[in-house]
This record gives sequence, C-alpha cells and structure tokens, in this order.
Amino acid sequence: MSGAASQRGFAGALQVQGRVIGALLMRELHTRFGRENLGYVWLFAEPAMLGFAVTSLHLITEAHLPNGIPPLAFYLIGYIPFYMLRAIINRAASTIDSNRTLLYHRQVTLSDMLVARTLLEGAACLVVTAVATLWSGVVGDGWPEDPMKMVYGIVLMVWWSHGIAMLVAAGSALTELVDRFVHPAVYIFMPLSGAFFMKDWMGPTVAWILWFNPVVQMYEMIRDGQFGERIFTDYDVGYMLAHNVALTLLGLAALRAVRGKLVG
Repeated sequence: MSGAASQRGFAGALQVQGRVIGALLMRELHTRFGRENLGYVWLFAEPAMLGFAVTSLHLITEAHLPNGIPPLAFYLIGYIPFYMLRAIINRAASTIDSNRTLLYHRQVTLSDMLVARTLLEGAACLVVTAVATLWSGVVGDGWPEDPMKMVYGIVLMVWWSHGIAMLVAAGSALTELVDRFVHPAVYIFMPLSGAFFMKDWMGPTVAWILWFNPVVQMYEMIRDGQFGERIFTDYDVGYMLAHNVALTLLGLAALRAVRGKLVG
C-alpha cells in the first residue's frame, strides 16, 4: 500500500511540475512574441531566415565540400542547431531576472524556468530543421539516410545546451560578469563546434583534440543521419550521454545553491 501511495504521490508531483512548465512556456511565448498568433511564427521564422542567409553566403563562395557533400544541406543542418544552442545559452542569463517574482511560489523552481525556455528553442529547432531538410531534399540534395539519428543528435545538443544554461543562470544570479562573458564566448565557440566542418577534414592531431568536444560529436551524429555512408563520422553516444549527465547534475546543484539567496 505504501508503495502504491508513493507512486501516486510521485505521479501527482510530475503532473504538477508538468503544468508549471506548461504555464511557464506559455508565459515565455506571450512575453517574447505577444498574444497575436502571427507573433509565434517568428519563433520559427528567425532561425530559418538566419540559417538560409548563412547557407546562401557559403553557396555564393562556390566552395566545394569533400566527397561531393551538397553544401545546402550541410550548412543548413550546421547553422540551425547552433542557433538553437546559442539561444538557449545566451537567454539563460536573463531567465532569473525576468521570472524572479515567480520564485515565491513553492511549485516554481529555477529548473522549471530553464526547462520551459529550452523546450521552446528545442522544438523550434526540430521543426525548422525538418522543413530545411525537406526543402533540400526537394531541390535535389538528397533525403536523410536516417532521420531519427538526426533527431537524436539534436536532442543531445538541446540537452547539452540546457546543462550549460543552468550553470550560466546560476552564475548570472551571483554576478553580471557571467552574462557579459557568455555572449562573446558562444561566438568564439562557433568555429570550434563542428557547425561548419567535419572532424575527418582535419589533421590527425586536431581531429583527436576535437573528439573530446561533445558538440562536435553531436554534429557528427546529425550528419551521419543526414548523409549516411557518403561521409566518415566518429562519435560515441556513451561519451555524449556521460557528458550531458555530468553537466545536468552540476547545473542542478548550482541552481539549488543560488535559489536560497534569491528568495531569502
């Protein structure tokens, strides 16, 4: 009986947190895009427009990629996930300040606030990537070899970004220097992320160093799903999962440490 009761209690707690996150998600949508239906379109239009703009710049240069990789598909699935990563991390610093008054409600946690923002950006990324992939397939760049592998890679990147976002939010609650540091740091990270290159294109030493960057591995997984045997990829799902779990635990501990200072 006690076991059944505890299960019902746990299920009830999950339902409560689910409703809290849903409410925070809607609040975030209304705050950022207003209550007009067309405002929500910008959630998808912005990453799509920037993704196609960056891709167009690469196409204009007429740069040829190894192994006959179609540039359109390559750069679209490179920039759009990175846009998502950048949005999740950069917006983390403002999460606490914009929702500080909600912390006086016991059911609302710092983690809930960040999860709502992450889900919003992650969902937009998946939708825009799907549309971009369909479009590149229609124009003749080929269809994905394994769409679910692409989804898994993007989900892992969303999770990694969320872990970093928790640390950024916790740090920003203590000092505004974190916010000032994060924005340029994310831009510096772009050429190291794997968004615009494959690890196999690098020399052995550089490729070995890049292997330890989990985001590079996530891009390798996404492109494995897109291009399959047309390219050589090297990634370790266990390594990426371990890295994400460690980041999540560190992030949760950091958020728990700063909450008392915010509502005290």
